Amino acid sequence: MTHPALSRSSFGKSLLCAALCLGLLPSLPAETGTERAERLLAALGGREAWARVNFVHVEAVHDQLNLRDPFTNRIWNDFTSPRVRIEAQNDAIDRRRVIADGVGSASRDGVKRPLLAEEVANETKWWEANIYRTLHRLALRDPELRAEAVGEYRLEIFLPDGRRLNWFLLNPRGEPHQFGTWDSEQGGAMGPPASNGSVKYPAWGAMPDGSWRYVIRKFETAETVPAEVDFKNP
Repeated sequence: MTHPALSRSSFGKSLLCAALCLGLLPSLPAETGTERAERLLAALGGREAWARVNFVHVEAVHDQLNLRDPFTNRIWNDFTSPRVRIEAQNDAIDRRRVIADGVGSASRDGVKRPLLAEEVANETKWWEANIYRTLHRLALRDPELRAEAVGEYRLEIFLPDGRRLNWFLLNPRGEPHQFGTWDSEQGGAMGPPASNGSVKYPAWGAMPDGSWRYVIRKFETAETVPAEVDFKNP
């Protein structure tokens, strides 16, 4: 014999199921782009923390399918203007590249050359869509950025002219599982957050096709760019 309380409970569940199936109950409001961006910031250390970051120095160990040995990749990035220094080194290679004030230079195993205008433009475009710079701009509530929630997991960031700057796939905790730039749909997979004590960042990344991967070994942030960083001489 069924207990009366159980019968009432089962009956109530049946009514709820029927109401949901018939669309009689009001649905929860859809998450806005601003709310989704807030979840992303909260998952990576918070709005206030990222708002203070104007500079990052990232050191990661990279592996590529076409290279026998891993290499250490170092990036110094000024968020306030397009000034970037990149070094990729191991026992066999030494690649360096800098941009600042609309010009740039490169060094390949000690041989230096100026960057072409197209190369400077490409490096500047990379700087503009850099994930950490976008987090900083979102934290500042930059009026030139517009956040849109797309589907259940996707966050897209747009510029005033309608161009998409970045996209993210976020889990329910707001952590990014994938990240892409501009109009490309080939995003990179991102690992769980690590912390440097001030902010959080994806601990590793990889291309979905397995062509390369990296693990971050050092992640330094600052409110001002260290004076010793050379953005002009590779």
